[in-house]
Amino acid sequence: MPPQARARRRRPAPVSAALRKLGDRLREARVAAAMSQAQLGSPYFTRAHVSAVELGKIRPAMRSLEHMARKLGKPPSYFLDDAEGERARAERELELAAIAGLLTGAGAPEALRRAERMLDAGGLAVREICRLRLSAGSALNLVHRGAEAITALAVAQRLAAELRDDVLVRAADYQLAVATRISGNPRGARELLETLLRRAEAVRPPDQLLRLRILISLGGCAQDLGEPAAATTYYRRALEWSKEIGDLARVTSIHQGLGNAYRALGDHDAAAGHYQRALASAELAQDLVGVLIMHNALAVLSADAGRLAAAYEHVAFAIEMAVRSGPAAYLAQCYVTRAEVALKAKDRELARTSAEAAIAAAGDRGAEADRAIAGATLVLAELDLHQGQTARAERRLRDAAATYRALEARAELGDVLMRLGRVAKKRGDLRAAERYATQAYAASTPVSANVEV
Repeated sequence: MPPQARARRRRPAPVSAALRKLGDRLREARVAAAMSQAQLGSPYFTRAHVSAVELGKIRPAMRSLEHMARKLGKPPSYFLDDAEGERARAERELELAAIAGLLTGAGAPEALRRAERMLDAGGLAVREICRLRLSAGSALNLVHRGAEAITALAVAQRLAAELRDDVLVRAADYQLAVATRISGNPRGARELLETLLRRAEAVRPPDQLLRLRILISLGGCAQDLGEPAAATTYYRRALEWSKEIGDLARVTSIHQGLGNAYRALGDHDAAAGHYQRALASAELAQDLVGVLIMHNALAVLSADAGRLAAAYEHVAFAIEMAVRSGPAAYLAQCYVTRAEVALKAKDRELARTSAEAAIAAAGDRGAEADRAIAGATLVLAELDLHQGQTARAERRLRDAAATYRALEARAELGDVLMRLGRVAKKRGDLRAAERYATQAYAASTPVSANVEV
C-alpha cells in the first residue's frame, strides 16, 4: 500500500455537526454543574469516554447518554439535535414560569393543580421536577397545608442538593421552615430559619429578598411562641430592609406582624396604625387574601376597644372575601372573630352558630385550622358557662389548652389556663385553681428576653 494511502487511512473521520453539538451541550452542562469528566462518567463510564463524547469523536449509546443526562439534571433529548424536544422544553419552561407567577394567596390552589398535573405527565428533567416540587410545597404553605408541604419540599430539597444549585437549596430550605411553622412547630421553624439566615448573609452579594422573608417569618415564630417584644425586633429590622426592595406583599406582612405584636403588648393605638398600613399596602397590591386578613384583624381590634358596630362591619367584609378566595383556614378564623364579637355583644345565638360554622369550615388540619378550632371551642365554653354547664365548659377549655400546647402558642395557652383556674375556683377546687395559675404564669413567661439574629 502506498504511503499516501496509509496516511489517508489513519486520518480521523470528520466530526459531524450533530455530534459536535451534542458534545458542546454536554460540556457546557458539565461545566455549569462544576463537575469533572470523571465525576460525570462515574461509576459506569471512564473519563476518556466522556472526553470522547464531548469532542464529538463518538456517539454515546442511549444508556450512556441517559446516565450523564440524569447526573446533569437534564433530559437526554436536551443533548440531541431535536427540534421537537426543544419546543417541548420551551413549553415546559413557560408552564413552570406561569406556576411560579401563581404563588400568591389567591392563585395558590391553581398553582398546585398545575404543578401536580405536570408532575403526573412525567418526562421531566431533574431540575424541572425540583422546581415543581418547590412550587407545589410553596402553594401548600399558602393554603396552610403544612404537613403535605413538608413532604413535597423534602423532595425539592434533596434534588436541589443533587443539582448543587445553591439558590434552589436556599429556596427549598426556607419553604421547609415555613411548612414546619404552619404544621405547628414554631420552635423547630425558628431554628431552621436562624441557620438559613446565617447562610443567606454569607452569600456575596447577599440575597436581600430571602433575608427579608426570613426575618418576617422569624417574627411570626416569636409571636407564636408568646414573645411579642422579640417579634417587634425582627419586624422592625425587616421594615428597614424592605425600604431597599419595595415589595408591597412583604410590607403588608411586616405591618400585620407589628400590629399583632403591639396588640399582644397592649398598645392598641400602635396596633391599629400598623393594621391600617398593612391594609393600605394589601389594597395597593390587589392582594385579596391580605385585605381579608387585615379586615379580620381590624375587627378583633375594634371589638377589643368596644366598637362593636365597626367590628361587625370589618368581619362581615372579611367573611365575604374569605368565601370567595379562601383558603378554608382563613374563613374559619373569620367565623371565630364574628363569634367573639357576638359574645361581647351578648348575641349568644350568633356566637354559637358562628363558632360551629368555624369548626365546620376549618377543613384540612394545620396550625391555622387548629387555632381556629381552638378559638371556636373557647367561645362555646363561654356559652356553656353562661348556661351553667360547668363540666362541659371545662372539657372544652382543656381541649383548647391541649391544642395551644401542641402549637406552642404560649400566650393563648396562658389565657386558657387562667380561665380554667377561674372555673376551678368557682366550683371550690382551690388546689386546681392554684395549679392552673402556676401553669399559666409559666406558659406566659417569654422563653428569651433578648433577640440575636
